[in-house]
Amino acid sequence: MKGTTILFSRTVYAISWFYLAPEIPRILEEFHESSFISGVIPLSFFLGSGIMQIPSAYLGTKIGQRNSLVLGLLIMSASAFFVAFSDSFTLILLSYFLGGVGASMFFSSGGAILSDLNRERLGFSLGLYNALFCVGGFLGLNWALVYNVVGFTLGAVLVGGLTFVSALLNLRLPNPRPSWRAIRNRKVIILGVATAGMWGVYYAVGELLPSFMVFYEHQRVLTSSAVTSLLLVFSALGGVMGWLGDRMSKMRLMIASAVITSLSPLLIYTPLYLLALVILGIFNELAFSLLYSVTALEGGIRNSSITLAVVNSLNISLGTWLEFLSGYLGFYAWVVISIISVVPLLLLMGLRTRT
Repeated sequence: MKGTTILFSRTVYAISWFYLAPEIPRILEEFHESSFISGVIPLSFFLGSGIMQIPSAYLGTKIGQRNSLVLGLLIMSASAFFVAFSDSFTLILLSYFLGGVGASMFFSSGGAILSDLNRERLGFSLGLYNALFCVGGFLGLNWALVYNVVGFTLGAVLVGGLTFVSALLNLRLPNPRPSWRAIRNRKVIILGVATAGMWGVYYAVGELLPSFMVFYEHQRVLTSSAVTSLLLVFSALGGVMGWLGDRMSKMRLMIASAVITSLSPLLIYTPLYLLALVILGIFNELAFSLLYSVTALEGGIRNSSITLAVVNSLNISLGTWLEFLSGYLGFYAWVVISIISVVPLLLLMGLRTRT
């Protein structure tokens, strides 16, 4: 397995997505902000990442994928340091937005170089890439343990320090430059649009299931943190299963996994609602590991930083709205988002790819 420094960095990178989550209530209280805007903090990171996916991919064509990856990690490191010493709520939002910008530079470049180094085990390597995001995410969600020992400022500084070290570890990677022409690949755009609903279902369940259980099942069985932690644990298992794509048709297995992912929220209406989290976690991550493999091959592995950025950008920009929509649909949310998620998958039927 080549590219172990990328895999380590992927774990550290994922911590940045979640390390502020345990501190959001304290941050709002310290700066006298309403609890109704708690979602603005993670949204600032998502905006930075989503908006800059394509521009970051273009930058990689100019400075090379390794340099883009390293620069992204350095920006994420600086973001954590800025967060640690921010003295206003606005500065925290701007600093965390900056972290999202850095994240956009790491994701597609890291996946592209890892794919190039492990062409014969593409499904396994990208599956592991995704699984380690889940591991890092789990660590970030539980970063409160670090804060309890060293305090918030030093805890955030530690995230910045780890990210800085991970950047230095990747300086010896190859530095290929992809062709920007890959941005015009129609099949890649179809892949991104077709799977956006699947991306949105995962985050909608993670964010809204606890509230649904209180409002409609009249029981508080899981906190939001517990739901997300469970999803990440089972998602890691699904990512490791990416090797299945090296043994059979990536496209067929991806479509099957995507359909299962999209329909899994329907189990929330039954006593088997916890099984919904298990199925959603495993098959969502398996589907996305295979999606990234198909995407990397479709545009040519050397150009995969471009094609991966296109798919990820479409997933984020289109899939994010499912979470907002679900909040207004009440009891029928899971039926509606399952339908919305499954229907675009029809675009994949008959789509000929290079897998």
